[in-house]
Amino acid sequence: MTTKQTKKNSTSRSPPDKLALAEFIPNKLAVVANRLSQSIGSLFEQKYGIQIPEWRILMTLHSYGPLAPSEVVEHTSMDKGRVSRAQRRLVELGLVAASNDPRDGRRLVLFLTRTGMHMCAAIIPEARQTEAWFLSVLSEQERRALDRALSRLLARSRELRSNEDAASV
Repeated sequence: MTTKQTKKNSTSRSPPDKLALAEFIPNKLAVVANRLSQSIGSLFEQKYGIQIPEWRILMTLHSYGPLAPSEVVEHTSMDKGRVSRAQRRLVELGLVAASNDPRDGRRLVLFLTRTGMHMCAAIIPEARQTEAWFLSVLSEQERRALDRALSRLLARSRELRSNEDAASV
């Protein structure tokens, strides 16, 4: 087999009746996201004693302010059970507090405590440093293109979710 044929065969897509995971974009996105999340998570678990779901909730509350647990679920795309367990642990650690929403006493709202805000302030530079290292293999143009592509895919995923919600009604 010539070099040209080898290259053609190694880059060709699998037949339609087979699913080669190494070529399947949703799988690639999931693997990359999980590896990056695990890398950040292990750093924060060692240094701050918090796990990935807890880190995601802290950063979500830091970014969006007080939220109901259901809104945390929506922003993080984590399931309700995982959010509930992580939320309880964050409350135990004194990083998050929960109270009744002043506008609707039936609704619970989560917010960062002063300790939680200080932890977020310490975490952010390290998270940005990890992100910079990870993206350093891309040119600036590729980074912008990746950001645009991910934003479009995120918007499309919201469409998918709203279509699923409509179908389940």
